Amino acid sequence: MSRSSRHRLGDILLAIDAIDRADAAAQRHTDDDEVPGLALAAIQFHVFTIGEAVKALPADLRGQRPDAPWSDIARMRDLIGHHYYKLDAAIVRATIGDPLARLRVACESLLADRPD
Repeated sequence: MSRSSRHRLGDILLAIDAIDRADAAAQRHTDDDEVPGLALAAIQFHVFTIGEAVKALPADLRGQRPDAPWSDIARMRDLIGHHYYKLDAAIVRATIGDPLARLRVACESLLADRPD
């Protein structure tokens, strides 16, 4: 059974929240050398999840919010999935912060506009 666009938008928002928590944990535990690597792995997983959800959203739905970084997130998903050996923390961190904030606003807006 395929997930609806509404569910996928919700999945994206849940993954963004998880990324925020992982990043906050890394910032709180700077004295533990293992935490940054674990947080980065969690962030990569959730970015991958977001990319999968984004790719499954209809183009016309994404087109309603052209300000969201849809294609950037989809490309990051491909990088994580197919070119993992090229990843470093700086590349992954470039996808969080402002890009995810813009994506969150777009998803929340699209959900608010969908009656189903």
